[in-house]
Amino acid sequence: MKAMTQDDAQKWKKTAVKLIAGAIVGGGVSAAALGIAGTSLLDAMGPSRVALAAVGLVYAMMAMLVGFGLAMPRAGAQLLNVGDADELREERAGMMTSVITTGTMGLVLLLLAVARAPGFEAGLVSAHAAMTALVVAVAGGIVASWAWRNRYDELNRQLGLEGCFWAFCLSWVLLSLWAAADFLGFGLALTAIDVVTTLSAMMLLGSFIAIGRRGMMSR
Repeated sequence: MKAMTQDDAQKWKKTAVKLIAGAIVGGGVSAAALGIAGTSLLDAMGPSRVALAAVGLVYAMMAMLVGFGLAMPRAGAQLLNVGDADELREERAGMMTSVITTGTMGLVLLLLAVARAPGFEAGLVSAHAAMTALVVAVAGGIVASWAWRNRYDELNRQLGLEGCFWAFCLSWVLLSLWAAADFLGFGLALTAIDVVTTLSAMMLLGSFIAIGRRGMMSR
């Protein structure tokens, strides 16, 4: 029992170190992105667009970290939540699809956040470009999901279903309360861009909950 407790403590310590390292990298990338954007653009974007861009950055950074791990397995094993470098090599095909998926998601969300629209003429890309990117990403995701359906084992399929379940439940609760507060006049305005941000963020949170409930956060 004592050995098991020590082993669990070591796993959580390792996980904590990885989370801190990831937070440092994420903070650096976020700071660089904010510096590139400039205060004038951020002021013009407003809180809702900034929140959407922040969620997009999280997706993009996840893709970059996993991509780094696949390119350099030994270093990646110290940063990612995997057992060792060999596990990264063995899971390369499946993890590469995750890199493509999360990277595309992050890019599309960032494009939506900085797209020109009524009330936001300072946008960096046109509304047509952002909408086209979203439609292509959704269509590509549907085709890829069908094409890759046999790549995943039962555990990964179940994790995907559980993640979607948690994402739906969390989104339903949050958006229902938020929308009710809006139309009842409590001053918490809910806009279309807030819906996109919430759904995207809850998909990410739902995945972490599904993984965490199975004890896969500490390895």
